[in-house]
This record gives sequence, structure tokens and C-alpha cells, in this order.
Amino acid sequence: MTTEPSADVLIAGAGPTGLSLAITLRQYGIPVRIVDRAAAPSSVSKALALWSASLEALQALGVVEHFVADGQRLNALCIGDGGRRLATLAVGEGIDSPFPFPLLLPQSRTEQLLTARLAELGVTVERSVELAGLTQDGQGVTATLTHADGRKETATAKYVVGCDGARSAVRQALGITFEGYTEPQTFLLGDVLIDGGDLDHRSIYLWWHNGGTVALFPFETATWRVFAMRADDPSNGSEPTSLEELQRAIDDHGPHGLRLRDPSWLSVFRINERLAAQYRVDRCFLAGDAAHIHSPAGGQGMNTGIQDAVNLGWKLAYVLKGVGNAALLLDSYEAERRPVAKAVVDAAAQKLHLAFGGNKLMTLAKDMAVSIFGNMPAVQRKLQVELSETEIIYRDGPLVALGGGKRKAKRTDVGSRAREATIVEAASGKSHGLWPYLSTGHHSLLIFEEGERPLTAPGIVNEAAQQLQVLRLDGRSDPKGEVRERYRLRGPGWVLVRPDQVVAARGEGDDFSVLQAYAAQVLHPS
Repeated sequence: MTTEPSADVLIAGAGPTGLSLAITLRQYGIPVRIVDRAAAPSSVSKALALWSASLEALQALGVVEHFVADGQRLNALCIGDGGRRLATLAVGEGIDSPFPFPLLLPQSRTEQLLTARLAELGVTVERSVELAGLTQDGQGVTATLTHADGRKETATAKYVVGCDGARSAVRQALGITFEGYTEPQTFLLGDVLIDGGDLDHRSIYLWWHNGGTVALFPFETATWRVFAMRADDPSNGSEPTSLEELQRAIDDHGPHGLRLRDPSWLSVFRINERLAAQYRVDRCFLAGDAAHIHSPAGGQGMNTGIQDAVNLGWKLAYVLKGVGNAALLLDSYEAERRPVAKAVVDAAAQKLHLAFGGNKLMTLAKDMAVSIFGNMPAVQRKLQVELSETEIIYRDGPLVALGGGKRKAKRTDVGSRAREATIVEAASGKSHGLWPYLSTGHHSLLIFEEGERPLTAPGIVNEAAQQLQVLRLDGRSDPKGEVRERYRLRGPGWVLVRPDQVVAARGEGDDFSVLQAYAAQVLHPS
């Protein structure tokens, strides 16, 4: 048994969630170790979709330009039955974001980009290292790590975060139940090339016919991911699939004239819809698939995990730097993120059952509903906004309460995401987006002024100088009033935005009392 130098945070699992958390912490200068039981990064595509809220988060991680360059923007979702196309839904319609589009990028490439960014910050993923147990007390956590050669290591950290997937060793060590169920069907997956059919390689296809459904997702330059459901499976998922079985599914249920070839990955899987009963036990936390797993319908699993990471990351960093009320900050993580995951799990199950429900009556109902509603712009926008995760609002928890959150909050109210807008630099007269300013890892105080009298909160600003940046918006920096309108302020006032681009507090006129209360609990040294 060996003992290695401690880190402030030990992260188990080097998928997108764990990597995003490690990057967030390192950007605050927090010492981090990240270990993964796998000997090498995954080489298969796994999750594909990156939605707008995650792209916003990736800007704060300093990597979004690489994702936009490498990813493929999605054009449309095409839905059909046999030889008929029922609807074409424009993708990205109605999304209010600096990145109003989803990207398709194999998870293996996502992990490569995040791993490279983490290396820039001085941290290397430790491979073939498995968490075998942990204990904790009021001072920290002691973890037992097993290395590939059988060596046992005792590692200490102030906090441990399990980002180690559906079979999370951290979750099991903490005795947290993984509540939910397993869908009874077996699903088939194949990454293949497709000839024929005149498919648009920037569109998703969801097609049903003859009592079954197939889904096709494009990625890379010519590859398609094909999903289908096995009709009868006495093996309960133990029998592997083949290119021939996938071809039969396409012939029976998919668009006409498609020939599959050259598979790079074939798999069968069962779908679990599960949610951890709690996200935290004292100094140990869960995030990503360790906390929630669900149907791939909607493509939100990886996105929800990345957003878990950025939510938890800045809060852990503040606590470790001796800033803010530790109990309040850490208690807010589960209160904010678990309701989001529950909603995602429920919605994904609903989408799965709707898409793959196969009796004749249900197929007829789906055809009618898609033909009527699927071509309505308002319906298309609603679906896109839901999937983008940009309209998520935190309604519970001590941080929301501290900022004066409302039960019926809407965008730019406390607990909701900030909005992009155009601002003008007074010195140069150049216009640029507000979002990069909100993605620096600080709390951002937007002060909206009118006339010649400036609004001041010098005591609050000075005492929180290390955590707070101030942007004054007046007739020069916001000449058309766009920012004011976007943040729904008619007169003087202010809006405070958290490091994860969530509105923390807001007020009108020169009343900074809510800001003062928030700063005392979150921005001042503890």
C-alpha cells in the first residue's frame, strides 16, 4: 500500500463530465487528480449531440471554438412512415443563445478536445486506476485506488466527485440507491456507411413502418449511427447484433432504398431510466451518468453531465479558496441539478415510448400528430428550446432563495440563464457579444445606468473584488437599449450573473440590498 500526495479534489471518471469538472477547477487554480478505470480513452462515438447550453459552458472552459470547428451543425429532423415523409423540423429554430444550433460530434472527439484542454492546465488523466473504496471525516476523504499492476494506493482529498458512469464505484461506496427501472426491450446500434436513399448528412431521420422504428444520426464526414429495436429477444440483450440484422430493420421500418455497409461499431444495449436518490454525502458528490441515466432520445445525457460539472465546479472552487458560505454553496448543487435531471429522465422516457411505440393504432395517431403539428413553426421551436437546455430555470435551493428567486420565474429572472446581447466598447466604438464577458469564471455585475448619475455600490464591489467584475451599461455601451431590453429593465438597475452564466440576483434603481446579502454569503472570504 502506497500513499501519494493529496489533491484538493479527486475525480473518478474521465468522460466529458469528469473532464469538464477538472477543467473548471483548474481554471480556478485548484489542485486536481482525475483517474479512470479504463486503460485508454474510448475510441467509439457514444454520445453525439452537443446542445446550445453545453456549447455556452464550453466557451467558459476555453474550448468552444475547437468544437464548432470540428463538429457538424445539424440542419433538420426528418420524420416519416414508409415511403412518406411526414414532417421536416428545422433544428435550432427558436433557440436564444450565442450558439443557436446543436452540433454532432463523436464523444471520443469530445473527450480528446477536453483532455487536451486539461493538459494545458497541467493535469494528465491517470489511466487504469480504479476507485476501490472510500472513507471520509470532517477534514477530507481517503480513497483506496487500485492500479493496473495490482498496487493499492491510499489517496487523500478534501472532496471526491464520482463522474464514473452508470456503474459508479463512488455511488456504490456511498450506498446511494439508483432509483428507476430498465426498459424491457433490446436496442440495436450500428455506426455504418449508407448507400442510396438520397439522405442529407446534416439531418436526423426518425422513421417508422410495419410496427417498428429506426433512427439515423449523421456524424463525421459520411458515417451514420443507426438505432433500432429488436422485435423479440429471449436472450435479454446477450445476443450480439450484425450488419444483416440492422439491414433487416432498415428494410422493414426505415426510409426506402438504403444499403448499410462497412460497420465501425455494432452493439446491443438495454436502456435504464434511473436517478440517484441523492447527489451528495458530506464531502462526496455524484455528477453525470453516475447520478442520472436515461434513454438517448433527445441526446441530452452528456449535455446534462457537462452542466452538472460547471455548476458544481465553481462552487467547489469557491469553498476551497475560502470564499463564501461553504454549506450554502455545496447544498445548492443537488437542489439545482437533481430536479433538472429528473425532468430530463422523464422526458427522454416519454420520447422513447412515443418514437418506438409500434402498434397500428399508435402508428396512425403518430402519423396524424406529426403531419399536423410537426410542420407548425411554434411546435418546432418549443421542441428545439426544450432540447437546447437554455430555458432551464433553477427554482429551488439556498442560492436561488438568497437571490430572491420567484416560483414563476422566466428567462433572466433569478435562477435562469443569462442572455447574449451586443455591447459597444466606449473607447473603440467596436461592437461585440456580451457572452465572452460572462464566461470568464467570475461573477459579473451588469449595472444599467440612465442619464448622468452613475449607480454605485462601492462597498460591495471592493469587498468582493477577487470574485466580481463590473460592466456599466449606458447610452454609449448600449446605444440601442438592446441589453436593457434583453434583461427586461425599464430604468436603472442591475443584474448579477454567476460563473455558470445563471442569473444570481437582480434589482431596480439603486437598491443593492439583495446584492449585499448575496455578496456576504457567496463573494466574501469565509
